[in-house]
Formats: sequence, C-alpha cells, structure tokens
Amino acid sequence: MAETMRRSRLLWQLAVPLAVLITVGLVAVSWQASRLMRSSHSAQIASELASASALLDEAVGGLLADANRAAIDPVAKRIGQQAKVRVTVIAPDGTVLGESDNDPALMDNHARRPEIAAALQSGVGEAVRHSDTINTEMMYSARAVRRDGRTLGVVRVGVPLEALETADRQLRVRSAMAAALVALVMLSFGFFFVRRLTRPLEELEVLADEYAHGRLARPLPSGGSVEIERVASAMQKMARELDGRIATLVAERNEQKAVLSSMIESVLAIDRNERVMALNDAAARLLDVDARQAIGRTIQEVARNIPLQKFVAEALAADAVLERDIALHGDEPRHLQAHGAPVLDAAGRRIGAVIVLNDVTRLRRLETVRRDFVANVSHELKTPVTSIKGFLETLLGGALEEPENARRFVEIASRQADRLGAIIEDLLVLSRIDQETGQPGIEKSPTLLATVIDGAVDVCRNKAEQKKIRLDATCAAGLSAPVNGALVEQAVVNLIDNAIKYSDEGDVVEIRGSSSGGSVSITVRDHGPGIDAEHLPRLFERFYRVDKARSRSLGGTGLGLAIVKHIVQTQGGSVDVESKPGHGSTFSLRFPTV
Repeated sequence: MAETMRRSRLLWQLAVPLAVLITVGLVAVSWQASRLMRSSHSAQIASELASASALLDEAVGGLLADANRAAIDPVAKRIGQQAKVRVTVIAPDGTVLGESDNDPALMDNHARRPEIAAALQSGVGEAVRHSDTINTEMMYSARAVRRDGRTLGVVRVGVPLEALETADRQLRVRSAMAAALVALVMLSFGFFFVRRLTRPLEELEVLADEYAHGRLARPLPSGGSVEIERVASAMQKMARELDGRIATLVAERNEQKAVLSSMIESVLAIDRNERVMALNDAAARLLDVDARQAIGRTIQEVARNIPLQKFVAEALAADAVLERDIALHGDEPRHLQAHGAPVLDAAGRRIGAVIVLNDVTRLRRLETVRRDFVANVSHELKTPVTSIKGFLETLLGGALEEPENARRFVEIASRQADRLGAIIEDLLVLSRIDQETGQPGIEKSPTLLATVIDGAVDVCRNKAEQKKIRLDATCAAGLSAPVNGALVEQAVVNLIDNAIKYSDEGDVVEIRGSSSGGSVSITVRDHGPGIDAEHLPRLFERFYRVDKARSRSLGGTGLGLAIVKHIVQTQGGSVDVESKPGHGSTFSLRFPTV
C-alpha cells in the first residue's frame, strides 16, 4: 500500500510533465517575444526621434545661423506641441535656447547631458535616462546643427518612456492571455491524448486484477494501440494457460484430498519448524482437533503427547523411514503404529516429514484377547484332563482293588469328563456363531418375544425348581423382532441359567420383554451377590470369571456370557449389564425392530 502511494498514476506521470513543459515553453516564448517587441518598439521610437531631430535641424538651423535666439523658443514650443514630443535647442556651450515643456531661462546647462555630449562630439547622440527637469524617464535623440563646418548648436527630441512602458505592459498582458489560452488548448488536447493512452492500461489493470482473483473469462479491452492490444492478447493467452493449469492443479488437489480423506490411516505433513502443513480427517479425529485450525500450528500445540512429539522430531532429522509404536493416553487409551519419512522438494531439499499413524488399538486388544483365550483354554482344558488322568493313574495303581474308592474315583473322573465335554461343546457353539457372524446364511424372521421367553423358561424350569427359585416371566403381547428365534432363546437360556446359579434358594429371577423407541429388549434380573464395577467391562470375554472358584463349583465353563454376546451381535443387537455388589444383576438384550 505504501509503495502504491509513493508511485503516482501513469496519467499524472505523463500529464504533469507535459503541462510543465507546455507552460515553461509558452512562458519562455512569451518572454522572448515581449523582449523582441520591446526592443523593436524602442528601435522604432529611436528611429522616429532621429527623424524628428533631423526635421528640427532644418527648422531651427537658419535661426541658429542668424543668431536669432529669441525666435528659437517659440518654434520649439510649437513643434513640440504639434509633434507631442519634448523639443530642446541647446547652444554649443550647453545653454538651453528653446524648450517645449519648460522655460529655457530656468533650465540648467545641458552640456554634460550624455546625449548632448555625444552629439557635440560625433554629431548624433541617444540616451534613455531620468529627466530631472520633468521628473520622468525619457528617451532622447540629439543632433548637432552644423553649417559650413561650424557647430551652431544641438537639437534634441525626447519622449517619455511611460508610453513605452504602458504599451509594453499591454503587450505582456495580451501575450500572457494568448499564452494561457494556447496553454489551455494544448493541455486539453494533451490530457485527452494522455487519457486515451492510459485508459487501455487501466482496463488492462482491471483485467489483471480479475485474473488474479480467478475470474479468467473477462473479455479483452477494446481500442488502444497495437502494442496494448498485443499485451492484452498475451494476457488472455496467459489466462487460458493459467486456467488450464489451475484446473489441473485443482483436480490433482481434489484427488489428493479425496485419497487422504478416504484413508483409514492418519496422515500429517510437518515442516522443518515442526508446524503442521496438512493433515487428513482421520488424523484430525485421532488427535481430536479441527483440521483447518491445526494448519500452521506446531505439533506441540496439536498433539499433547510427548512420545509423538519426539517421534516427529526424530523423523525430521532422519534420512530414512522410521517406525515406532506410540501409546496415546486419554479417556480411551490407544496404541498407534507410527511411520515417518522425509519430504523433499523438486530440488531435493528437505522441507519436512510425513507422519502416518495406524490405530492398532483393536489389533492389540485382539492379540491380548487371543493370548488370554489360548491361556484360558489351555488352563480350562488342562484342569479336567489332569484330574481325569490323576484318578485313572490312581485306579491303575491299585485303587481298582478297593471298590468303594474305585467307584468314587470313577465318578469324579466322569464329572470332569462331563465338564470337559461342556467346555468343548461351548467352544464349538462359539466357533459356529463366529463363522456365521455377518454372513447372510443366518435365517431371521419376525419372532414373538413371548415365544422366545416361554421357551427359555421351560428349558430352565427344572433347574430352578431344584433350587426352589421362582421364574417370573412377563412380556407385552405382540412384541416381535426380526431375529433367529432359536439363537435368541439360547442366549436367554444362558442368562437365566447364570441367574439361577448365582441366586439363593427362594429367590426370584425376573424375565421381562418390553419395547423402547425403535427397539425391543429382553431383561433378566437376579437378586444374587452382584458384580463389582471393575469386572463389568470384561464380563463378556471368554473364560472370564468374577469368582473363579465359585464358578467352577457351580459347573460353569466361563463361556456362557461370551456366547450370549456373540448371538446378540449376529442379530444386529446389543447386550449390557447393570450390577452393584449386594443388589443383584440385570442383563439386557436389545434388538432393532426393522
């Protein structure tokens, strides 16, 4: 802005010097013309005075020759009045003999007047000086009157310069008015031609501004010189090429943006000052920041994670690809697999680094679950196998000869075999459900919840009666959901079976069917010991037990709730639990109605 203010417009850059040039030229011409006119006027007056002095020589020459001095003054006054000039006749000794404007007797001796002295010496004298006699500037022309080689006197003719000054002033005023008029006309034409020259340039400026704002379809300005038209044509050609390049860049940018946006991996571009140059939506979600606000901010502002900040610094300093595992701590801890690679410009100079973050939290969790599952399966299977093997070895060692101990050992081995079979059966059920999860082969049809609940209650009724536990089942009539009735019934059976196991004699297990919004639910509530909050997140994991000793003593395999969770997921539903120690537990199965 300051640079623009310091530079004036081209119109004024051309118009002002042109105006100054015209004005100076006209002033110089007027001044020179005035000088020439004044010089010419002065020369003309001097010539007229010389002619008048010659005529006066003839008029008073005879009087001077006859020494008739008394007649000279009246002649001088008459001629001065007729010619409207000042006439003076002076004797060779400087005495004034005749004067048209004054009394000769009162006048000083004129022998030393410049024009008189010059005339006496050379015959002719001229002077422009102040006259003390009439107190004004005068131009004089003097002529010596000679007869027969003798100088009889000097005749002098003079005119006031006031008339010359007045004429000169009038001439200067008229010259100035003429010069001003000519200057005005010339400036008008000059401004018109300058304006005609600069208007196409201003249109080119507007055109360039339009191009700078991306409006490349503006037409060329009309008129102007051939050179300006060539510039405009070149600009339009440039605009077409620029439009094509911009379209290509926009297409490439949109493609890159689409690729980055669709990537599951989080991608960040960091410059050498550790400021974010770009990031995709996945990275913004991972770091919980706004993508637009994050641009230009440092990695320390965007990611409050020390390991990630250190990894970015290492990636900016490294010459090869780096790989690290990083943990993000927050409301939900996350495990990231980070890759960093240098970013180079076209000249091969490092300008930053690109960071790719893969969220492997689920993978790590699955690996943990897998390890726990293998360990738990091994432990759960090893316990009954070890027990069976131990009792068989005892029998083979001689216990067969003791009928009472042999029978007891065989019964124990049989129970362990049954437990082993139950575990294997539940594992097979889980495997089958896992294989069917997400597959279109699972048959679903509108199923009444009351039918599912009644079927589950019938399966568990005998076990409940053995513990004198009452099963209280209610369901609103007409409630239905598109599910596989047999699988849902198995899930409800598992929940009721657990509720019976952990309830005391005489307790009540409540089974309810209800609807809420766009879903239906089946809840199973017991009044058992309840579950601590720390166990609730892992309650549906395979082989996870809150009280391992009690669970095994009750004949549980540790897979019942895992089976429930997998069944509900195959039906597109969800399962959750609410429990407090000493207040029982409530398990809820929810299924969408559509």
